[in-house]
Amino acid sequence: MGVGEDTMSWIVVHMDRVLIVCGALTATMLFPMIAPRIAFKTMFGEAAQGSLGELLMRNWGQMIAATGFLLIYAAYHEEARLPILVFASITKLTFASLVISNGGRYVKKMAMQIAVGDLIMVLLFLWYLLAVS
Repeated sequence: MGVGEDTMSWIVVHMDRVLIVCGALTATMLFPMIAPRIAFKTMFGEAAQGSLGELLMRNWGQMIAATGFLLIYAAYHEEARLPILVFASITKLTFASLVISNGGRYVKKMAMQIAVGDLIMVLLFLWYLLAVS
């Protein structure tokens, strides 16, 4: 096997662990469901406005946490990986694009760290999808 083949097989062999770690990190977004004001302030440096802001933050956190649970599910169900990885990649790329497109507004905020982490996860997912195709 060449170097490229070794690299490709590494991700295939370890994808279950990668999915568990990525899923667990993504599932930490349960935090906004519990404490939406604190989560919003921590992530974006701004407060969610009123009950609508809290409602949307709770719902957003739940949807992202569900994505994390799907990633963990995919670690144990290889047949479900393709749709879950595509879905997770789209949502993560969307969030990262929105944060980055706001210029320097969120550079020093946790939202930027999350966006960078999401982009790294998407690269891992893409690496796996290319390796198994």
